[in-house]
Amino acid sequence: MATDTNVATVDGSLLESAANCLDGATIRALRELKLTATAQARLDELARKANEGQLATQEAAEYDRFIELSDILATLRLKAERQFGTAAAQ
Repeated sequence: MATDTNVATVDGSLLESAANCLDGATIRALRELKLTATAQARLDELARKANEGQLATQEAAEYDRFIELSDILATLRLKAERQFGTAAAQ
């Protein structure tokens, strides 16, 4: 479990540093990020299969990666908003 804590600390520190590099326009752009229609369709398919317990191993890894990237982007945006000020980033 200590390894998970260390990774979270390193990840958080890196995201905090990255957030310091963002300005209001970039934070607004992060808020507006959208998947392409093709990527959204794939994510929807993977989510459906996951809910039905039908994901193959490779699909589960792909789905986990989608979720992981979404979490990273959301965390980066939230850290930037906190540092920059939510009102200033709107």
